[in-house]
Amino acid sequence: MSEESTKMETKEGSNLLGSPNFTQLENGRFRCLETGHEMLAKDKDSYSQSKRCRLGLIDFALANNKPPLNMFKQDPLSRSKLLCKLTGDTVNKSEEHIWKHINGRRFLNKLEQKEMEKLEPNGLVAEEVEEELKPSQNGAKKKKKKKEPKQS
Repeated sequence: MSEESTKMETKEGSNLLGSPNFTQLENGRFRCLETGHEMLAKDKDSYSQSKRCRLGLIDFALANNKPPLNMFKQDPLSRSKLLCKLTGDTVNKSEEHIWKHINGRRFLNKLEQKEMEKLEPNGLVAEEVEEELKPSQNGAKKKKKKKEPKQS
């Protein structure tokens, strides 16, 4: 078998929230701080990659407004979806889909617009920028005239 088929393929954004935090209990078991799940030491790695753990991490980050999930809120219609506060889009509650939305063109454009609004008090800066972008009135930019077809 080739090396490529034996390697575990990782999806983009698969570890968006990182790994869970554990505390050791008196009986030798470990407890996940985010989800409260208890397990043996040998099960920590497999649990960290499980769907239950990943969804628990997302719920924990939502409840505590931790980045990057501070831009989302729980969808009131579906437990398995999130609403983006910036764009208003509905996103599946999986790290891969959240990552794709955060790095998407629409989200980044809205984020840039929001940052520009914060920099511009009362829109004064925006007017100055627009004036600089307009061509000067003395004809700095020449317009091409359309030729009319001759009628015979």
